[in-house]
Amino acid sequence: MRRFVIVVILFFVTSWPLLAQPETYDLADTIQLQEVTSVGQLRRFQAGSKIEALSSTQVLAVQEGGIEQLLMRFTPIYVKSNAGGLASIHIRGTSADHTNIMFGGININSLTLGQTNLSNITSFLFDKLHIQYGSSAALNGSGAIGGAIYLGVKNNWTNGVNSQVKYSLGSFGERLYGTKIYVGNGKWELVTRLLKYKTDNDFTYLNYSGFGNENGTKETQDNAAINNKGFIQEFNYLFGPNEYFKSMLWYEDSWHEIQPSMSETTSTVTEIKDDNIRFWGQYCNENHLLKFMLGGGFVHDKEIYNNDSEQYINTDRLILDVSMKHPVKKNLEYKLGVKYKYIVPDVYSYSDSADLNEHDADFYFTWFYQPFQRLKTTINLRQQFVSNYNAPFTPAFGLEYNWIRNKKNKLNSMFNISRSYRIPTFNDRYWPTSSNPQGTTDLEPEDGFTVETGIVYQYNKSNFQSNFKVNFFYMDIKNWLEWRNINGAVPVNLDKVISKGVEVHVDAMLNTGEITSSLTGNYSFNPSTKIEDDKPDQQLIYIPKHMFNACYSLKYRKFTALVDGSFTGERFYAYISSADQEREALDAYFLTNCVLNYNFKVKKQDFVGAFSVNNIFDVNYQNQNNYAMPGINFRVSLTANINFKNNNTKDL
Repeated sequence: MRRFVIVVILFFVTSWPLLAQPETYDLADTIQLQEVTSVGQLRRFQAGSKIEALSSTQVLAVQEGGIEQLLMRFTPIYVKSNAGGLASIHIRGTSADHTNIMFGGININSLTLGQTNLSNITSFLFDKLHIQYGSSAALNGSGAIGGAIYLGVKNNWTNGVNSQVKYSLGSFGERLYGTKIYVGNGKWELVTRLLKYKTDNDFTYLNYSGFGNENGTKETQDNAAINNKGFIQEFNYLFGPNEYFKSMLWYEDSWHEIQPSMSETTSTVTEIKDDNIRFWGQYCNENHLLKFMLGGGFVHDKEIYNNDSEQYINTDRLILDVSMKHPVKKNLEYKLGVKYKYIVPDVYSYSDSADLNEHDADFYFTWFYQPFQRLKTTINLRQQFVSNYNAPFTPAFGLEYNWIRNKKNKLNSMFNISRSYRIPTFNDRYWPTSSNPQGTTDLEPEDGFTVETGIVYQYNKSNFQSNFKVNFFYMDIKNWLEWRNINGAVPVNLDKVISKGVEVHVDAMLNTGEITSSLTGNYSFNPSTKIEDDKPDQQLIYIPKHMFNACYSLKYRKFTALVDGSFTGERFYAYISSADQEREALDAYFLTNCVLNYNFKVKKQDFVGAFSVNNIFDVNYQNQNNYAMPGINFRVSLTANINFKNNNTKDL
């Protein structure tokens, strides 16, 4: 905690001279500016790709805890999680290290594990959450086989001082303290986001483990507490129209106890502590025929297991990204660039004789062409060079065609074909095994091929609008990397994994005077099969074939009510070695939640009070085999939005 306070104080001290500048610029209170990670540009250069955003109502409903709660409740994405601070994402049947988590120009996934614990990313710190389904390796590089998550912040120029303060109190000792402060004069802006989230997780559950315990034993969960702290500090400066500098510093201090399984009898407490410093800044100038961007970042990741300083996992990386964009015509544009990373790992178990420091260079090219109004096409090309490793060339091609476009109806079809890959992580390559103390350095990169097609239908009529989307996908991933118990844990390349399926999305909104109602639904069918010569084809563990969720919201005057339900199908949690064996699986379950918000004013300032109930029907379920999950639980919160100066709003 002391280190957290010191970092916050130092950053404010260095930023304070900016606050003292005179207000020589009279711009609008909130001027919309291009995002650091521009989702509009992502869509423009990836025709045929499925990229979606959660609604503001959904994001505001679940600001406590990690973003895995948002994904499980409102998307067709499975997240394997327990109640003790561990959550891993699985988009379209892929592993957690097949999804890139993007913060600006940084993939924040651990370079040793290859993935991010989603429970450490508290949604309160972010304003937007965009999800890309399917391969984006040609754009985001190694690892983006299953998809990508883009963590977004709203880029407004503030003239004056605005703030948001939130306090939340929930069951099982849950607390959230958060604030967002916006300070600026229209030319520069400082945005500070502070957060502290903790929970004791001392819920009761029925324990069915043990012989002859069919009725279950009522027990209290111990040793599963979570305590996360963090802040994001932004500094943005506007040089003039279409020329600006933006920066974000994200410090994260995450701690959680490792939840024991229901069959464990020991009272020993084990814990994991993560410290992460992530910085990204970029300068953009789009005033010339050749528009360019210069970006740079730094990441320091540190993890300590069980408070043992000898069991440390540290990595540092420096990132530089330079790109140039040239709009040849209104319907023709290309972009090219290079991204360089220098990586220094420091892990207690790696051999001292191994050459660990790594240089990566990615050369990329993107092309947008709209030959006529109804047709859009894109080409993405990427080649990564890695010291002591060979990465495959990664192309992608996409198109979208508009069949119907009038005032009421729009019908689009899409197609995308791409190659993807993942370089084995540092742990894959350098973690010592019983057969090789130097690690397993002969692993092949995972090599994926993805084809996707779909249709989107939109209907709009005065006070009613709706969307219907269907996406079909097929992924063939060769050299799938898996850790196996062969005289100890050993990483191996499998023959391949085939993941295929269909995703259906519907949403509708009706506005009738003072009442606005909306309905959203998602369904996914996802057979994801591991194929090996010496074993039967098997559905991947912890990948449900069927998922469904629906969310209904109703806004009337000062009240907003939201009810959502999610169904998660059966999931296998172990593999078999012969076809005559019976596979063991976790039961399917359906969870229901609700939120009620009330908006009111005090001295012209806006306040929101909220009350929510999760797992309304107290369902007993498991997301990870033999790990308890909480039953019905409650939460109340109060949010204050205080504006000290509020001029008119205008788009830049």
